[in-house]
Amino acid sequence: MASQRTGGDTGDLTLAACIALCCLAPLSGLALSGIAPVMPEISTEFARYPNSGVLVRLMMSALSAAMIFGALVTGILAERIGQLRLLLMLLVLYAVSGAGIFLLDNLYAMVGFRIVQGVANAGMGVLAIALITTRIPSDRRDRWLGFFSVTGAVGVLLLMLAVGAIANFGWRYVFLMFLLALPVGLLVLFTLPSAGSPSEVATDPVAKATSTDTPWGLMVFGLACGSIVTTITMYLPYHVADVGHGSPETVAMLMVVGAGMSALTAFSFGWIRARLSALQTFVAGFAVTATGLVLVVAAHDLPLLYAGMAVNGAGLGVIVPNMFSATAATALPEHRARMLGFVRAAFYAGPLVAQPVFEWFMLNWGAGASILAIAAACMLALAISVVGRSIFTPAAEAC
Repeated sequence: MASQRTGGDTGDLTLAACIALCCLAPLSGLALSGIAPVMPEISTEFARYPNSGVLVRLMMSALSAAMIFGALVTGILAERIGQLRLLLMLLVLYAVSGAGIFLLDNLYAMVGFRIVQGVANAGMGVLAIALITTRIPSDRRDRWLGFFSVTGAVGVLLLMLAVGAIANFGWRYVFLMFLLALPVGLLVLFTLPSAGSPSEVATDPVAKATSTDTPWGLMVFGLACGSIVTTITMYLPYHVADVGHGSPETVAMLMVVGAGMSALTAFSFGWIRARLSALQTFVAGFAVTATGLVLVVAAHDLPLLYAGMAVNGAGLGVIVPNMFSATAATALPEHRARMLGFVRAAFYAGPLVAQPVFEWFMLNWGAGASILAIAAACMLALAISVVGRSIFTPAAEAC
C-alpha cells in the first residue's frame, strides 16, 4: 500500500539546496564522536584537575544531555525566528563553541563550550529534518530523508578518518574541524530560498490546536526508538567476546557490516515508503531488527554473527528516517519543527532511560541477555506502533 501524503509544501528546493541540508548530517556525528580519539591526551594535559578523566568524559556525555534540551527549544524558537534564520545562527554557534576550545586552557570552560555545542547540534538536526519535510515536495521527501541518513553515516566515517590524521599534530587541532560548519552554513545560505514567516500562514484553528499539542504518544514512541537504535553497539563487543570472537578487528567488521546494511536500506527508504505505509514500514523495521538481534545472540560462529548484524542493520536503516517522516506528517508545515523537536528530544533521552534496564540484564545474565532485551524492546515498539496507530494520523486527517 502506498504511503499517505499530505499537502502543505511551502517550496520546491533545488538539488543544491537538498545537498546542503544533507551536509548537516555528518556534523552531528562529528560533534558526538569526533573528540573520542584524543580524550586520553586531553586527560593527560589536564591531569592537574581533580577527577580530570571524569571531566573529559563529561565533554562527551554532557553534550548528549544538552541535545535533549536543544531539540526541545529549537522547534519553539523556529516558530518565532524562522527555520532558516535559526539554522544559520545555530551553525555559527556550533562552529564557535566547538572550535573555541582550541584556545581554552580551562577544563571546566571546555565542558561548558561542549554543552553549548550540544544545544546547537541538536537544533541543527531538528531544523534540517523540518526543512526537508516542509520544503521538499511529498514525491521526493522520503527519498531525501533516506539520503540524509546515508550522508550522516558515510560522512562521519570520512570525518573520523580525518580526525585520526589531524590528531597527530596535537589534540587541539581536532577542535578546529568544527569550523566545517561555516562553509556548510554558506552553502545553506546561498542555496535555500527564504520562506514566509510561519505566522503569515493561514491555519484552521482546530488544525492549529492539533498541531501544537504536546505529542505525548509520539514522544513515548521516540523514546522507544532511541533506546533501540543507540544501545546495540554498547553490548555487541561484550557478547562477541563471550562467544570467543572478541578481537577488535572482528568487532569492527561486524559493526561495518551492520552499518553498511543500514546505509543501504536508508538509501532505499524513498522506494520503500512508495510501497509501504508508515505503519507497515515500522512493523517491518522492528521485526527485522529483532530477528537480527536474536540471530546474533544465537550465533557461535562468525558467518551467523555477520548474518545477524546484516539483518539487524537492514531493519535499523528504515526506523529513524521513518520516525521523522511519520512525525512530520502529523503536523502542519508551520509546526513541524516543534513536533520534530519534541520527538527528537525523546529519541535522545531513550538511551538514558533504557540503559539501566539493559545493564541489569547484563549484570545478571550477560551481554547476550541485554541484546535479547533490546530485541524485546523492538517488539514493544512494534506493538506501540500497531496499537497506537492513531498517533501517526496525518495532520490533514486529524482535523
